Amino acid sequence: MAPGGRQLLWMASICWIASLMSGADAQHLIAYISQRGLHGEITFRQMNATTVEIKANLEATLQYPDQVWSWGVRRFPVDYSNIDPDERCELSRLGSQVLSFDEDLEYLVLPGNETSSWERNMQLIGDRGIWGKSLVLTEVNANARICATITTIQSSVEHMAEARFNTPVAGSVHFRWLAPAEGAVGDTLIYSDLYHIRAQPAALEEDRSQAGPFTQHHWKIYVTDIFKHDHHRTEDNCNFLQQVFDPQGSGAGKGIGDLDARLGRIGVAKNALRSPQRSVFRDAQLALLPSDLTIPHRTLYLVLFDNQHPDSYLACTKIRHVQPLTHKTFINSGGVKGEVTFMQRSKFDPTFLNFTLGAPLSQHVSRKFAEDVAAFRIHSLPPVPSRMGHEDYCLTTGDMHNPREINENIPPPGYGTQEQYPVGDLSGKLQGRNKGYWHQYVLPGTSSELNGLYWDVFLPLQGRYSIAQRSLVIYTFNRSNVTNITKMIWGCSSLSQYQRNGIYQQNMVTAQVLFRYPVVGRVIFRQTAEQPWQDTTVLFEYLIQADGSTQNTTHDHRWAIHSNAPGKDFYDWQQRCISAGPVYNPFRVDWGNRSVDDFCRPSLASMCRVGAMDARSGTLTIAGGRRVAQKISRKMFVDGNLPLSGRHSILGKSLVIYEDSGPKARGERLACSAVIGHFRRKVVAKEWYANGDSLTVSGRVEITQQSEYDVSNVEVQLKGLQDNTGYYIHRTPVEANLAFPCEASTLYGHWNPFDVSPKSSPPPKRGTTDQYEMGDLSGKFGGLEGVTQFEDAYNDTNLPLFGYNSIIGRSVVIQKKQKNARWACSTLERGYSPSEARELRAIASFHHPTGYAYGYIKMTQLIHNDGSQSETVIEVKLRHPGKNDRNSTRNHNWQIFVNPVGVDAAVKPTITRCVAGGYVWNPYYTQLADPLNLDLYEQECSPDNPLRCYVGDVGARLGTIDLGGERVVLTDSNFPLEAPVGAIGRSIVIFGPDHSHERFACANIEPDHNVIKYINLQKPPRFVVAQFLDELRSVMGIPEWMLDVDARKTKELHGGACIQMIIHFKGPLAHRLELDMSRLIAAGRLDAPSLFIPGYVNQKRKATISYRTCGVRDTNEKRTKNFKGGFYSSSSAPNEPKPLVLAFVVIGLAFRFL
Repeated sequence: MAPGGRQLLWMASICWIASLMSGADAQHLIAYISQRGLHGEITFRQMNATTVEIKANLEATLQYPDQVWSWGVRRFPVDYSNIDPDERCELSRLGSQVLSFDEDLEYLVLPGNETSSWERNMQLIGDRGIWGKSLVLTEVNANARICATITTIQSSVEHMAEARFNTPVAGSVHFRWLAPAEGAVGDTLIYSDLYHIRAQPAALEEDRSQAGPFTQHHWKIYVTDIFKHDHHRTEDNCNFLQQVFDPQGSGAGKGIGDLDARLGRIGVAKNALRSPQRSVFRDAQLALLPSDLTIPHRTLYLVLFDNQHPDSYLACTKIRHVQPLTHKTFINSGGVKGEVTFMQRSKFDPTFLNFTLGAPLSQHVSRKFAEDVAAFRIHSLPPVPSRMGHEDYCLTTGDMHNPREINENIPPPGYGTQEQYPVGDLSGKLQGRNKGYWHQYVLPGTSSELNGLYWDVFLPLQGRYSIAQRSLVIYTFNRSNVTNITKMIWGCSSLSQYQRNGIYQQNMVTAQVLFRYPVVGRVIFRQTAEQPWQDTTVLFEYLIQADGSTQNTTHDHRWAIHSNAPGKDFYDWQQRCISAGPVYNPFRVDWGNRSVDDFCRPSLASMCRVGAMDARSGTLTIAGGRRVAQKISRKMFVDGNLPLSGRHSILGKSLVIYEDSGPKARGERLACSAVIGHFRRKVVAKEWYANGDSLTVSGRVEITQQSEYDVSNVEVQLKGLQDNTGYYIHRTPVEANLAFPCEASTLYGHWNPFDVSPKSSPPPKRGTTDQYEMGDLSGKFGGLEGVTQFEDAYNDTNLPLFGYNSIIGRSVVIQKKQKNARWACSTLERGYSPSEARELRAIASFHHPTGYAYGYIKMTQLIHNDGSQSETVIEVKLRHPGKNDRNSTRNHNWQIFVNPVGVDAAVKPTITRCVAGGYVWNPYYTQLADPLNLDLYEQECSPDNPLRCYVGDVGARLGTIDLGGERVVLTDSNFPLEAPVGAIGRSIVIFGPDHSHERFACANIEPDHNVIKYINLQKPPRFVVAQFLDELRSVMGIPEWMLDVDARKTKELHGGACIQMIIHFKGPLAHRLELDMSRLIAAGRLDAPSLFIPGYVNQKRKATISYRTCGVRDTNEKRTKNFKGGFYSSSSAPNEPKPLVLAFVVIGLAFRFL
């Protein structure tokens, strides 16, 4: 099903929930129950001004067939981020009882009350209302308890806002309100849970009211001045707030923002661990709307006043509209398409799920999937992106998400209540549980499939146990042995956050830490962009010992974010990583003489210093080797106090790993590295080249991917199509100087890293992305038949812009219907804003006439403003020297050496060839403690452990290269180009064929500039552009890749008397080449070659050419007197001399790509 169709289905399903019962509105409430053997819903509907109808739709499990419950309503809602069923239902958390049903309606008894209905005199909304509170069921003669938030069925009428404080008071004030609707008034509830993060002084004698476990404060809502609005206001200083929110002009002390005047003072706990201070207020006058929280140029703030000095501000924070959290995962594998959507309105609400899976174009595939599917589960980790296409891809998702470690006495799927299953066991909790909701089963009642709408009260999308950024894993039955049917993993996909409408991905901030010594590893941080108050996921991809001193796995490593970026002491043998400074503590958490970690708890993240990660999330394990690293060291944490944006962002800080048992001289700090940005990738194909025909196509193919853990979003806009069939991604970039740049001899076949057989692929759009070649966009999403213009947008789960299989630097080819001929093509180049990043280009040019390789290795890398670097895209085009040499040799290893080479690049003895390059480049001291242990190095350095390799050991990460073969495009995550740790200025050494260790050829890595110049030449008879370029290169002494022409822009002028070309000068000497060509064309002679080659002089070099520039004016044009716009042309001025014809260039434009 198309993304738009799935979205319409999801929205229609949500609307269907809202109208399950007639008259669903703000006066229709519901409590979702699945606990202690009781599953179902209890609804409350206001029949008239005094009467409420209560309906039960409940089911007892076989384990608990006989149940008797006392039931009532308590003050606070349930916090669904707490997955402990006993803890979340503690009476101290839910507050005092405000209503009991026992006397009027008697106990809730099962069997007997499964589908009962009652009427009671009560109110749903108002002073005595039950909306926003909790329904609590207590088992008679036992201590068991069930709890559920009483919320609205219709989600659109209910809203949530949050004011989250950080310092010197922490915690949140939640505003939950019902918008007025037809037949129902609005209402507002305020929940507060605030606490001090610093030790409080003793109360004054004259104010004994402050002597208890909490302090009391005046509180108000302020609004910023419309003329002084500033998005960069800091909440550390509230003095910029001057005006109480009073849109109706009620006067001092009577405005909507005067909360304390209506509700009294608010309490702040002195010690939240021992005596939390939770309060709930009802304020009928505070009828906030989402528009009030997004007033253009104005912002609402909640202000607390000092309890000792009531006229002074204590703390303030912005009131933010809380949007529902939506996460989605896409299934596009094995012929089965679809998506699973998870939505949670707030932490006080359960999570709703929508499954839309199947094969809509193949009933056979749908039925087979329904027969075979065994279980749906959330696993604790996302799959490793680099393993996509391999058999073990889904095995990298870790175990089922099971933070409560439930492994025994688990009921069969659908036969228990949701707290009896692990959090990630979706099938166990949901199977057969949506009979009253929309669904569309293929095999009703006989399958383990999940389809349609569900709700889950133990599946949080926020908090420590959130499923965000984890993975959905689908199991099928393995019936290969009918006497022992088991379950096996069938497929998996990562969960990604989406905007509320479920259509667009939520913009995320992604940061990373790269450890290089004495531990190698990578850490990924992700958080919603520009929302530092949201949860941050922290993924340790791997941590491996790397200095060679030990191969043992070590456990219980503390870790923390520190205040400064580390210096060069990251490898010191004494006082290592001292430059990282202290643990990051921007909110100045302080408890006087007691350790701040005495108060730090995972459940109260704001009581901790921001950088105190181990106290909130636990310790780390460092693997002894790469073979066990994925299983042992890969971990994910979710933290609610780790900002990636805003004033207190951790970007630019450092992550420090501790080792308590290390050498005393070194100190407790084992390793440290900076937290840097990890930016989205975008490629665009928009510069189209015709393949011998006239070019009519325009438009673009644009592909973006936020991170390697997200799907790729593709947008296609093409015009000027002419009887085309499809468009495909091919293996290499377009060579612009060719007359037929799209041919198979240069772009080769479709990009197909997984070797999918095209003959086995289904017809277009009928299969899933894994059933087609990666580059077969038309096969996956439809072709171009019968249209002259084409627009489409889709997401692809198998089109990476990160990693070894990245499509960056490759090309898009449009084919004609006739013979499937290649019609037009364009290179997929990086898309970026110059204000955010710059692209660095480098080249290793193998052009020595007596050398042993001929061609180039080109490298490009994006450098962001914060200094972070993208992966390096490498294009290799090498052959053996000699114009007609067609020899091919394979399996050449290649490395970066520390120094540049010179005349030694072409000496015959291999023992002295390239000797000036020195040795392989190892700037991060990999395996420093045991550098001669090559067996250990070769065992640990591999493509799946690139940081364990020497930076210069490119071949170990990317594989060997061939000479005399096809061009190749490679992507390397450990190939920095720019100083202070950069490859430019060093050399690339290619070793002999068949994995030989002898140095074979070498070249220096230098900047690759690109200078562009227009030139007009007189066109002699039988003029051939290629012949002209060959003569030019011969005189200037340069190879063909340093000077070429854009074949698209070559055209004849003045009736064929002249020809205009765009010349590209490339390489480290591009600017000099442009000047030398100017002299050569002007004078007809160039005395010395433009390119100096150490140890080589071409005695046969031709120094002259016979080409001359062509004037601006057509010499055949009749010269007449012209008057245009009040100006005479220079040729028509009566007493003016003839204009001086420019020496060679009509127009010169230089674009420098550094």
